[in-house]
Amino acid sequence: MSTKIHDLASNVILGAGLAPQTITTTTNGPSADLIAGDGPCFAIQQVGNVSGTSPSLSGKIQESDNASSWSDIPGATFTSVTASGNYQAITFQRTKRYVRYVGTVSGTSPSFAVAVVVSQQRKVV
Repeated sequence: MSTKIHDLASNVILGAGLAPQTITTTTNGPSADLIAGDGPCFAIQQVGNVSGTSPSLSGKIQESDNASSWSDIPGATFTSVTASGNYQAITFQRTKRYVRYVGTVSGTSPSFAVAVVVSQQRKVV
């Protein structure tokens, strides 16, 4: 199977990692069903304005068989963010049907404008 995606709109599943929003506490994104996907997954985390004293955002992707019991995916973590204007992309392999984004926030009065997309190539039949 090719892992090159030439027609993104037609050939990938775009899971809702985290809709654009400002978060001030640890936040779990909605579950995304990737049953129709195949091959490596990718996620993009975009951070805009950051404020607070010693703010930190640690993002990761988790997986689940049933969208209720979650475990971390090895290697599916973003580098911690402490300043505005940070963009990162990661690739990972999932072994379960559902995935979600988890953003762990710390610091004094932290605030992060963030959006995350989780995606995988559609199965080719």
